[in-house]
Amino acid sequence: MLALFKKKCEFCRVRIAQNSEVKRSVKVPGYVGTFEKAFCCEDHAEMYEQELGNMTTNKSGGCC
Repeated sequence: MLALFKKKCEFCRVRIAQNSEVKRSVKVPGYVGTFEKAFCCEDHAEMYEQELGNMTTNKSGGCC
């Protein structure tokens, strides 16, 4: 039952051990502002931000 409340890394979706998460405020596509998300390590936080940057700058072939 307690496994339902464990946090998962936003990048790799692996469960994070208690009190070992890295929290970072990141932009979420489709929303205004930043939100605090949990990551398992600093590297995954950096990669998540890089992927978001690539998604927002490469707007080719979309409907909007």
